[in-house]
Amino acid sequence: MTTSVPSLTSVSLYPGNGSFIVKYELSGPVPQSDTFLIGIHGVSRDERTIRQLGVKFLDGECIANFVFDHNAARQENFDYVPVGDDPRVIHTPLPSEPLDDLGASPKLRGYLNYGGVDHQTDVKVQIID
Repeated sequence: MTTSVPSLTSVSLYPGNGSFIVKYELSGPVPQSDTFLIGIHGVSRDERTIRQLGVKFLDGECIANFVFDHNAARQENFDYVPVGDDPRVIHTPLPSEPLDDLGASPKLRGYLNYGGVDHQTDVKVQIID
């Protein structure tokens, strides 16, 4: 049986007071087999600071909601709490620090990986003020 892999149709950041929410919109629900990873790759304007944010699923269950600091080779994990009834929309709250570390006007791109293979690597990220 072939698994249908949804595409990442939209990535939005909602900054708050000391935190932000990432909203990922998919063309279909999270696959119920193998690994499924969606996130944001962020690079500072001078390309010296790199952060990766992501939510990773295994067989349909969330196994990580994380921020990876490429400069320090350190990952910080956060609780994942599903919000809403639409299986095509995923919200993740995170502290502001990882984005703040990137400085003004960082380069941000959304990505989607299924079964260890990149399916999308350059999805536009909208910042909603």
